[in-house]
Amino acid sequence: MSTPAWEAVADAAGVGYATSLLDLGCGDGAFCAFAARRGAVVSGVDYEPDALAAALEAVPSGDFRLGMMESLPWVDDSFDVVTAFNAVQYALDPALALVEAARVVRPSGRVAICKWGPPAGNEFFAFLTAIGAGGVRGDQLPAGDPVSDVILGSRLEVVGTGEVAAPIEMAGDAALEESLSRAGIEASHAASAVMAAAAPYRRADGGYRFDNRLRYWVLRRRR
Repeated sequence: MSTPAWEAVADAAGVGYATSLLDLGCGDGAFCAFAARRGAVVSGVDYEPDALAAALEAVPSGDFRLGMMESLPWVDDSFDVVTAFNAVQYALDPALALVEAARVVRPSGRVAICKWGPPAGNEFFAFLTAIGAGGVRGDQLPAGDPVSDVILGSRLEVVGTGEVAAPIEMAGDAALEESLSRAGIEASHAASAVMAAAAPYRRADGGYRFDNRLRYWVLRRRR
């Protein structure tokens, strides 16, 4: 997730000095560290103990807890802002995750969800589809956005939305293969096909640039 997206979401949700903030699926705490630099009092939840250890190292004053988005270990009305960056779509039950977010945010607070935008506007996603990553073909992609559908069906009201450019750049072939490997995609067995699919995104200097966009929603409890 890119810093421009963090800035856009933090500005739209009003994250600033003394804001009590919970980040769902906080991972290594990178966004929490960003919010803490703005003066926010940060908390985070994740199901990976190693990620929580990294988050605590990034923000020693943070309140990081092991748990699931569908069952948050905090009492009602605990936070001014609840955020989720590329997290809700991976919840076991995205609708329940939003119910929990609405429960722990204060009545005057905000819930901010940010994720990759539609496949049509994301070149890296198009590239992964072209090489058959995850066994998904372009004609098998969902017509809509499941997270958007969950948001519209939730007890939360959309008060703002927007998009942020989030290009992915890689120095060359080795960096591309390493990136695929980190995502669990083995490129070496079909290197020629991977390189052919990546060719449209190759720059003159041998690196790669995939133009992508992130979409965010800022929500509040319905009145």
